[in-house]
Amino acid sequence: MTTVTAEPLVGPARIALNHSDSSIHDPEHAKKLGFRGSAVGGNLHLDLFAPLLVRTYGREWFERGALSLYFLNIVVSGESVQAVVEAPPAPGAQTRIFAQCADALGFRVCEGTASIGDHSHSELATRDLKTCDEAELRMLKGVSPGQALGRAEASVRAADQAAQIASGSINEPMDWYHDASPWGGPIASVGQTSALMFRLLVGDGVRHHHERISPHIGDASGMFGAFEIAYVNGPVFLDRPYVVEGTVVGVGQSPKTEYLWWDATARDEKGAVIVRMRHLLRFLKASSPLYPELAPA
Repeated sequence: MTTVTAEPLVGPARIALNHSDSSIHDPEHAKKLGFRGSAVGGNLHLDLFAPLLVRTYGREWFERGALSLYFLNIVVSGESVQAVVEAPPAPGAQTRIFAQCADALGFRVCEGTASIGDHSHSELATRDLKTCDEAELRMLKGVSPGQALGRAEASVRAADQAAQIASGSINEPMDWYHDASPWGGPIASVGQTSALMFRLLVGDGVRHHHERISPHIGDASGMFGAFEIAYVNGPVFLDRPYVVEGTVVGVGQSPKTEYLWWDATARDEKGAVIVRMRHLLRFLKASSPLYPELAPA
């Protein structure tokens, strides 16, 4: 049953913790690149919204709902973050959502939309992907919209999700992630659903996801800039195989990064689309030997 309230739903403050010490997640490396400290991956904030979106749209949100977020600021490991879901203007209508630092409420981590059924006007669906002249790119040289990123079979393992919950990586766990759910067995969290899609980029024995995109990226540091997770025939179940396919939908650059927009789709064994993802992956120019003029001192 859908619940609509006049006031925004505000989630509890949760400590954002890194569980990696590589790249921008290493405090010293992050500071050399201009960050305040060890940067927390944007995917670790996705699970904050799920309980609030179920309260807003009902359990159907895990079946055909979406959250669509553009990241505005980096969170440093150890800082508190909370999710906010504004009341929809009408039952079932798209609404605005954002995450903020709990100790500095004016500091927005990300903002965007939540919806159910129709996601055509979501934050990322309506955002200009800002493609640029290919000649301007160095790390993403030769990468263009329409480029296929391959196909892989992947699953969310129950043991892996349990370990993520135990470590605090899933910072807002729900009973449905490890016990019976309205659909029978336990389901994948929103964050683990995004990880399912990312298995596409680390398959076939590649050293890291950069290699599947372009050989020019090398060891440049990457960071997540935006996420949209849109369920079509959800939820995603644990220990069940899915076929994931991906495509480049935009490339561009900013003064500090080159960036890639890509879409991924996960299908079940019958070929039905279960979930879609749109993602923005940024590569820091200062971390690449292709930009010696921007190298940290």
